[in-house]
Amino acid sequence: MIMQSITFDDIYIDAQYSEVPSRSDVSLKSDLGKFQLSLPVISANMPNVTEWKMAVEMAKSGGMGILHRFKSIEENVEDFNLAIQGLIPISGNEYFQVGVSIGIKDEEKKRFEKLYEVGARIFCIDVAHGHTKMMKDMINWVHDNCRQDRPVIIAGNIASGYAALDLAEWGADVVKVGIGPGKVCRTRSNTGVGKPQFSALMEIHNALTGAGTGVKIIADGGIKTSGDIAKALIFADAVMVGAVLAGTSETPGKAFPEPGTDLTNRTYYKVYGGSASMENKVASGKKAIFVEGEMLKIPLKGHAKYLLREIRDGLQSALSLSGVSNLKDYKKKVKWYSMSGEGARESKL
Repeated sequence: MIMQSITFDDIYIDAQYSEVPSRSDVSLKSDLGKFQLSLPVISANMPNVTEWKMAVEMAKSGGMGILHRFKSIEENVEDFNLAIQGLIPISGNEYFQVGVSIGIKDEEKKRFEKLYEVGARIFCIDVAHGHTKMMKDMINWVHDNCRQDRPVIIAGNIASGYAALDLAEWGADVVKVGIGPGKVCRTRSNTGVGKPQFSALMEIHNALTGAGTGVKIIADGGIKTSGDIAKALIFADAVMVGAVLAGTSETPGKAFPEPGTDLTNRTYYKVYGGSASMENKVASGKKAIFVEGEMLKIPLKGHAKYLLREIRDGLQSALSLSGVSNLKDYKKKVKWYSMSGEGARESKL
């Protein structure tokens, strides 16, 4: 039997009886094992989204930034040090407020070593398809080389329950879920491979909890609104956002004036694109033979903290409307249902 897969716009969350006096009484604290977030939002480890300025802003807002890996090792180390210097330590351990990224090729082992030496303890082993032998080998290598002070390992991306169980067995602490749902990702249209994000999250959550693994979930991609984040958190422990934060002041890169606007009516934009876009492949020294992403112009949005504040308010309202005051209870009590296309249009989705 072929089951229909669904994504965020295909469902709604039902309102329930609530004794929560105000949304400001709602806690969004999420436990991801060795580290916790007071806002379960992570900025995407993409070249046009997260370098040290974004990582600092994310931590100050209660979330986390994961630095991208598409630069030299020396630049990566400098980025991490700048992020740490810009933070006020939470619980005395600032090294669990900033994540870093590595790939799965042998040369990435040197990147790991240098970042580990300067204190990085959250490593995202990040590739488009995370269910591979090369991922298994890299996780095993990290374990073998960090027996005394093992870092948190975030591994991905994946979109199936059996992939999640394999990553858990190999030693991942957190899995990153999402193949193709991102705004600038073209994996599904170019390859036909991928799965609607809500179904992928549900399948992976059920597999991991059914096996009692304790492995956490990050939903990566497909987020357009705080309502989408509320839907993702039914099954995920945090969400990763890229397009939402693209164009903010803290993202890397220059702001360019929009052609055709005069000085009295000037508008500006930044560029945003997937790691597999032609431009980002060329910038990182790779051959752009086959691309699975694109670059977009994003209007300048201002500081990220205002968007994060809006996300916090939206999530607190979602939990209050669901009759709960924390994420743990939300996951137990939340009620969701599928809806028709007309229902989605009425919901302005």
